[in-house]
Amino acid sequence: MREPGPSKGQRAVDVRQQLDQVCQTLEKARSVPLSASCIVNRKELLARLHEVRRMLPAELAEAREVLEQRQAAIQEGRAEAARLIEEARREREAIIRNTDIHRDAQRAAEQLLAEAREEADGLRREVDDYVDQKLAGFEMALHKILAQVARGRELVQAAGASPEAQVPPPTPQEVNQFIEEKLGRFEHSLRKTLEAVVRGRERLRDRSGLDTFADDRESPPLPT
Repeated sequence: MREPGPSKGQRAVDVRQQLDQVCQTLEKARSVPLSASCIVNRKELLARLHEVRRMLPAELAEAREVLEQRQAAIQEGRAEAARLIEEARREREAIIRNTDIHRDAQRAAEQLLAEAREEADGLRREVDDYVDQKLAGFEMALHKILAQVARGRELVQAAGASPEAQVPPPTPQEVNQFIEEKLGRFEHSLRKTLEAVVRGRERLRDRSGLDTFADDRESPPLPT
């Protein structure tokens, strides 16, 4: 069974130890007088150097692997940084687009609201003018009717006072009284209606109470 070889860390320690021992051997070697040379055990020194040379390929391979891993980590980090930057850029553009869309939508909504209010004001003015004209005509008609009723009541009263108009049955007094009561009720109803019309026009001019005028209960129906 093959024994497992030394680990990467162990090989690095062995190489350093061999180099340290070579340095120590050279430092402790006896110097040659009058020169920079020294006397060493060639066999021992060559053995240590051969051992270092034997270990160096593994060390170089390990260093190369570490460099490749470092380069791969750098490339991966750069790719991740580029991805994050691109994602942040897209999110920024999306936020800007959404902001612009929201601003445009808000501006369009405000414009539509202003146009709707302007159109509603125009329609309200048209309706107010139309209703005011109708009420004015109705008021004039009521004034004419009231004047005619008043003249009719005067004629009835005058006829009741004349002896020539008393023809039985029924007596002229009874007829006149009946007509007087009907005309009085009719005049009272017309006056109440006229008052309701005047109030309605005043409310219309103030732009308030138009709905309440439609439900005004103080304007009684005309008598039959």
